[in-house]
Amino acid sequence: MAFCITFGTHEFSSQLEGYEHVRAYCYNCQHWNGHCITRWPFFTVCFIPLIPLSTHKYKEVQCYTCRYTQDLRDRPDITPETRPPAGGQYGIQPPPQAHGGFQQQQQYQPPPQAQGGLGYK
Repeated sequence: MAFCITFGTHEFSSQLEGYEHVRAYCYNCQHWNGHCITRWPFFTVCFIPLIPLSTHKYKEVQCYTCRYTQDLRDRPDITPETRPPAGGQYGIQPPPQAHGGFQQQQQYQPPPQAQGGLGYK
């Protein structure tokens, strides 16, 4: 007589309470498609979740475009009021909190030509 016992892991995930309408900036793909989720992994035997693999739920920001996840503690720029900028240009620039605020980019000016020098004409 033989018994087949399967085991593995399963993750239960849901939207983070209070952050349901948040759309955050993804640092991986540069889109405003990040959503806040909770994730709790379990060890399963015969597809029945038995033992949680952590003592608490993970709170993360997950991008729906590229599936990049980041811990919510590492993203102080995300609050329950975080929304994409107005105007619909989601993928152009990161949020102002991402790198210490927007900085104006300076126009590139080539260095002045050296006078004299090698004697080429």
